[in-house]
Parts: sequence; C-alpha cells; structure tokens
Amino acid sequence: MTKDKISVPDTRLNARTRRLFLNHLAETANVAASARAAGVASSNVYAERRRSAGFRDDWARALGEGYARLETDLLAEALLAANGKTAEATLKARAQKHRLAIALLSAHRAAVKGAPSAATPAPASADLPTLKAQLILKLTQMRERAERANDAA
Repeated sequence: MTKDKISVPDTRLNARTRRLFLNHLAETANVAASARAAGVASSNVYAERRRSAGFRDDWARALGEGYARLETDLLAEALLAANGKTAEATLKARAQKHRLAIALLSAHRAAVKGAPSAATPAPASADLPTLKAQLILKLTQMRERAERANDAA
C-alpha cells in the first residue's frame, strides 16, 4: 500500500508579482491590500519575506515609502485650512483624529523597523538642547515632505 503524495503548490513569487506587490505597498503601506493587488494571498508574501533577504529589504524600503506617503497625506490634511463654515467642534474633532492617526502611524513604523516607538520616553541622559535639536530636525523633515507633496499635486 503506497501513500498518495500531496502536492504542495509553490508559493514563491515571480518577478512580476513581487513588483506589483512592492509598488502597491509603497503607495499604501497596506500588506493585505498589496497582496490582493498582486493577485496572491498575504500568507504567500509573508512566506517569501521569510525566505528571501532581498525581498525582505525591498519590502522594508517600500513600507518606509508607504509610511512617508501616509504621514505626508495626514499632515497635508491636518494643515489644510478649514473654510469659515466649519464649526469649532468639528475642527477640534478633526485635529484630534489627525493627531491620533499620526501617533499610530509613528508607533507602527517604529515597530516595523525594530526601533523604539515614539511613545517610548527619551532616555534620562538626553539633555534638553539635544532633544530640542532632534525635534526641530523631525519637524523640518515633516514640513519638507509636506511641501514636496504640495508641489507634486
């Protein structure tokens, strides 16, 4: 009596599928939606990421670009001047929504990159001028990204 062999489909991604997935990931920072756009299951892209260091590196770059796009879009929307017909309560709710979205995006980005999240307190040894310089640098980078996004639009 012989046992039937169960054929396991090859879940490796071809070059076209990888390109579709990574391009969509760079636009959206959404793995599940990017896998659907490439026509594969998200479990396949995760399996490929575990197998292939090159794909893992490409994934990290695309995800970083996707986060930068999301952050820029959120900042642009948050900085958009409201018209005079908008109630103050609506403006406050909108500002809170944007603060929360940016904080969540920042925390998730740090978790993906393996760095401490923005919610992690700064070490006690950091002095005030250093923290101030880091904050100014981050704000400058965010403003430059927002300006580039506005110029591109």
